[in-house]
Amino acid sequence: MSTVTPPRSVAVLDSAVTWTHSCLQLARVSPLDRPTPCRDWDLGQLLLHMDESLVALAEAAELGQVSVDPRSGTPDSGDLVDRLVQRACRTQAAWQRRLTSAPMAVGDLTLGRDTVALVGALEIAVHGWDVAVATGHPRPLPGDLALQLHAVALAVVTPEERAHRFGPALAVPPGASPGTRLLAHLGRART
Repeated sequence: MSTVTPPRSVAVLDSAVTWTHSCLQLARVSPLDRPTPCRDWDLGQLLLHMDESLVALAEAAELGQVSVDPRSGTPDSGDLVDRLVQRACRTQAAWQRRLTSAPMAVGDLTLGRDTVALVGALEIAVHGWDVAVATGHPRPLPGDLALQLHAVALAVVTPEERAHRFGPALAVPPGASPGTRLLAHLGRART
């Protein structure tokens, strides 16, 4: 039986989801009103946003398009973490099955498979870090993953995006780790 090696972008997404899974476990018993590094979001809102992101990423792989409707509600943190873990598994499986490199429709944009996978990886990994910080158990992003995602962040976090979704980029000392550089570019101070 032969196996197909996933494209690099899908492997990066898989690594991001796998690492974030461990961060999600920290949220299982955390109060949902805890503050996060994401301004204006508490832990519950962040987890709901991650749920929407995982739904969108799975739909992109399965259907070639994204049509997520915002969810509402305030579920129990344990239930929400269970749902996120299930969605993460579904997302990983969907991307492993996606053999085509056909473009995907995201809103009114048409984006390449690799772009969607890498931006999704950035979103999931950084929000995983946010979850860990919010629970009081910060952990560093894996260096190899952060290095790959930093290049993505440099390409997609434009001045226009920064004004709406990110804080100002922070200065980093010479020799800073890839994770510190990535987080600083996204306006997050490593803890």
